[in-house]
Amino acid sequence: MLTKRFREQKIINIGRDLIVVNVVDGAEDLHRVLINSKFAGFIEKRDGEFYRLDGHDIHNLIFAKLCQLMG
Repeated sequence: MLTKRFREQKIINIGRDLIVVNVVDGAEDLHRVLINSKFAGFIEKRDGEFYRLDGHDIHNLIFAKLCQLMG
């Protein structure tokens, strides 16, 4: 049986990078981003736009592609 948490995970290949995006429990607009199995930061969706939270390690091009794919 698939759990709700499993359905909220997205796996994306961008170039040679494997990116996993998970919805944070209890906050549907907050997403945890892993790049090549390394935590890279959080992305938050506010008013239909995506924002990187402070302390992120998400490259601008990867962030732009994630916004396009998740939009």
